[in-house]
Amino acid sequence: MKINWNEPKFNDEDLREVSEVLKANYVNEGPKTKQLEEKFKKYLGVKHVICTTNATAALFLAIKADALIRGVEDFEVIVPDMTMIATATAVEWAGGKPILVDVEKDRMTINIEKIEKKITSKTTVIIPVHILGRAAEMGQLNEIAQRHNLTIIEDAAGALGSKTKGKYLGTIGKVGCFSLQSNKIITSGQGGVIVTNDDQYNEVIRRLRDFGRFNKEFLHKIAGYNLKFNDLSAALALSQFNKLGERKLLLIKQRNQYEQELSSINEIKFPEFKEEEIPLWIEVIAKDRDKLFEYLKSLEIYSRKCWSALHKNPPYQNQGADSDFPISSFIFDNVLWLPNGPAITSEQINSICSKIKEFYYQMNFKKVHEDERGGLYIIENLPEREKEFNFMEMKKGSARGGCYHDADEYFVVIKGKVKLISGPFGGPFEERVFEEGDSGINRTKVSHSFIALEDSIVSEWGITTKEKMENKKDMKLRDLVDEANRKFSKI
Repeated sequence: MKINWNEPKFNDEDLREVSEVLKANYVNEGPKTKQLEEKFKKYLGVKHVICTTNATAALFLAIKADALIRGVEDFEVIVPDMTMIATATAVEWAGGKPILVDVEKDRMTINIEKIEKKITSKTTVIIPVHILGRAAEMGQLNEIAQRHNLTIIEDAAGALGSKTKGKYLGTIGKVGCFSLQSNKIITSGQGGVIVTNDDQYNEVIRRLRDFGRFNKEFLHKIAGYNLKFNDLSAALALSQFNKLGERKLLLIKQRNQYEQELSSINEIKFPEFKEEEIPLWIEVIAKDRDKLFEYLKSLEIYSRKCWSALHKNPPYQNQGADSDFPISSFIFDNVLWLPNGPAITSEQINSICSKIKEFYYQMNFKKVHEDERGGLYIIENLPEREKEFNFMEMKKGSARGGCYHDADEYFVVIKGKVKLISGPFGGPFEERVFEEGDSGINRTKVSHSFIALEDSIVSEWGITTKEKMENKKDMKLRDLVDEANRKFSKI
């Protein structure tokens, strides 16, 4: 069954809200947009809310307003190297230059300790990105901003509903920006939301958004842009807003399910989320990330690779190499986003996790021995890690074994046909033939060996590595094994 990465989910309430706007025949920015802005004000506890076309436009308007208020044209903006390229694009739209800073490995947010090295006389703004709901360290950022007279504009595009120390992300800096794009916690297809408690920033941003006008005044006092919202989108966002509480709980539940299901896989790591943070997407640091991506894709399970680190994109390659941004480079190479969101079911997550386990189990063959008979492999990192699970390649005529263990050991013939010789220590021994698909048990203290009647693969499991190392050799049976291998060598 096809499972897409992240899709929105709509219901009859959404359809009714949009239909009402169509019936009213007023689809431009109007009463529904005002209602949406009031909803955001009340929810976030802020003074001003401005809706716009998308979160990139929201960031652009905030940065441009800051430049106008400061009266600067040639300016620089601190941006984390690991973010969607829209963060840097917005800076350039506004006439500034994005200056890239590496991120922290555990949180993937901007590395506070590296910011001040990048501050110059031209720096005006720091943009912390609360990546997918994880908060940047706002306390220390505020201290840096105050020392250097900088403005903090929060990129909270994927962080609606997340908090740090009791405060909503996006409400701590001078301005905060949110996204209503289709893979966010609530959506209107596209949409951006700007919040601020500053009257001056509110007025300048509103002028820039509406051709230089403020509150529809007749004269356009500055040159502005057409970046207004519309009531069709606002109606859908209003209906979606009613689902925000249940969506927050769903996203937390989905991440907990993934983390629990994949807890036995050492190759999968989950970045840290704190108690007040909402995990927008399911991000994992995955060994053999690209191979896992392709494996899931072959099963019509569509995951998504992490954004490219900004310095890897041609417009920003002049800001440094991978060695200058080691953490964002690591994230770019290793992070995968797994399917989640309102359209994904718990059963689908179980299925996805099952396929991920299959991938890593088949990827974790370790060759421990090889000779002319074939290779001997074990599977590493099984859930019950102390137990061995091995695979023995046996070319026709070759033999393996000739010992017994102090615990039962299970086997299955995966390929070919083998003869099992077994019995009490020193004999007598009996012979039985096992073909592809046949399985059996070699009981405690029963000596046993296999002779391949065809090119074969036999798997054994059920005893620990330590027990394997304490094999008791049955010299009489070993003589039979050695004789078979001497004949095999002469073939």
